[in-house]
Order: sequence, then structure tokens, then C-alpha cells
Amino acid sequence: MNHNHYPDDGPMPSRSLSALRGRLLARVQRSHAHESQFLTVRRNAGAWNTEAPGVRMKALAQTGLAHSLLVELAPHAALAAVPGFAQAELVLLEGVAQVGDMALNCRDAACVPHDGAHALCAGPTGARLYLRLSAASEVPSRTVRFSTRIDDSTWDDFCPGVRIKALWDGGARRSVLVRMRAGASVNGHPHALAEECMMLGGEAFIGDTLLRSGEYQLAPRGSTHGAVVTDVGALFYVHGALDPAAYA
Repeated sequence: MNHNHYPDDGPMPSRSLSALRGRLLARVQRSHAHESQFLTVRRNAGAWNTEAPGVRMKALAQTGLAHSLLVELAPHAALAAVPGFAQAELVLLEGVAQVGDMALNCRDAACVPHDGAHALCAGPTGARLYLRLSAASEVPSRTVRFSTRIDDSTWDDFCPGVRIKALWDGGARRSVLVRMRAGASVNGHPHALAEECMMLGGEAFIGDTLLRSGEYQLAPRGSTHGAVVTDVGALFYVHGALDPAAYA
């Protein structure tokens, strides 16, 4: 009987195993070094601080342009305006709230001037929200509604399998909701400006980092993201340059 022997028959020689371990370790070290340039805040990480009766906040990131945080409001609790900021962008994650004369339901996003006329107050069930305060010029109030499941004609095509819904346009910078369909991907891309991302639904790998619903990442100016890939679909809030040519 003729016995054919293939290179993978039997245990791998110890020398080959050692070389494989070395390559894997080097790959992990390169990945860690690259991903460490980003600030990633996990769902259960970070400290919640009580800022006022019925108001809790968890800081996500603070840059020269903005302060991003998660906010929890007890029923009917109000968030006082924070000095030094002119604009508020928020995404209501749970509950109901009122911003000025605008009623917000869960899965509403709003961009409003940050002043006494646009005070944020939770409804009878309380509220949990993502909040980005910035020194951007004041703009007319705007509210957009979205869903983790609905992808309708109010979304604009960005690249194959990826659509966006505008929230604020500041010229070089924009704030948008980004929806990636299951199986969609975005090529690796550099960041001429800092980019903030809050995952609102689903999950996606951004480079080698898995970002899940309720998690946040800040990519600093001058950094480069690896490819963004999702198997199940993803919904983000994103603030940054968002030039489609940079993602091609």
C-alpha cells in the first residue's frame, strides 16, 4: 500500500511552533500599538458622577472643541446649561425628554443651541442620552428621528452598504448618523480631523477593535483607522470630517 505523507501529518516541529508563536506575538504587539492611539470607552468602563439631584454623568472624551459624555436623568430632572459651550448635540438612548419646546422620544437625535431657552428635561420615566457639547456656532434647532431597523429614503448613500443621515453641518466637520448594513465594510482611512463615534446599535470591527452598542471611540487628528467591518449591521453617531473620498 502506498502511503502519502503531507507536510501537516503529525505534530508540528517545535522549531516551527516557536516561529509561529513569534509571528503571532509580533502581530498582537503591532495591533496593540496601533489601536492604542484611539480612546475607546467600553459600556461598563468609566465612572458615573452625580452632578446635581437626579443628574448623573459619565465623561467620554474632552477635546479643545467639545466635551462628550453620557447623561442619566431621573424622572423630571433637568440638566443645567454648562458654561463655555454654545451647541448641544444629543441622541436619546432611553426614555423621553424635552429640549426647549421640542419633545424627544427614544431614538431621536437633536442639535440645538446650548442655552437657557433649550434646557434639557427628562420625562416621567427619566432619560439616558449621549451628549456632545461644543463651542460651535449656534444653528437653528433640528431634530432627526431614526431607528435601529428602519433604513428609509431620508438617508443618503455614502458608500456601498453605508448610508448617512445629517444632524449638523459645520463645513469641514459634520455630525451624522451612519448605518452600515450587515456585511458592509468601509476601507481604512486617515483622519485629518479628530473623529468621534458612538455606537447606537449592532456592532462592528473598527480595525482590530470591536465596538458594540453603547460604546464610544475617539480617533485623534492624524490617526489612521483600519477597515470598518460589520457582520450584523451597525448604527453610529459620528462627528468628523466624513469625506467620502477618504474612505474610497
